Amino acid sequence: MDKKIQKVFIDYGFGFPIQLLNVPMIKVRGKWTPNINYDLLADIVLEALCWKPAKLTGNEIKFIRHYFEMTLTEFANRFYVTHAGVIKWEKTKNKSTDVAWATEKDIRLYVLFQLNAKPKEIAHLYESLEEKSSKKEYALKFDAKKLAA
Repeated sequence: MDKKIQKVFIDYGFGFPIQLLNVPMIKVRGKWTPNINYDLLADIVLEALCWKPAKLTGNEIKFIRHYFEMTLTEFANRFYVTHAGVIKWEKTKNKSTDVAWATEKDIRLYVLFQLNAKPKEIAHLYESLEEKSSKKEYALKFDAKKLAA
């Protein structure tokens, strides 16, 4: 089986671009494919979204909802918004949503709590989210060395 390390690989598997560095690749049926643990990557991406210095995009909110296996209605009820509101957010795709900052903070804190973060981590995230995010766009980047399957 052919193997190589690709310096940069953009993965769209979660619905939005993630830049992976130093990616172990294997050749499968003549195509080079990342040889990484996608379950571990999903966990890492989910935590990174909590700390992201820019507003969440529609596809990132959809990823969060799917990760926790929530329907549109369950997600809407959890964050005290309407079903139509969640649809509107997700339709923004890779652009920032118009989610109220208080609701976005609640989503991020919920995610970190669900990942079994320590109380100090949750408190630190809460403090860091006190000010509204200033960046319009932000690309997620990860070194894939630790993600090898």
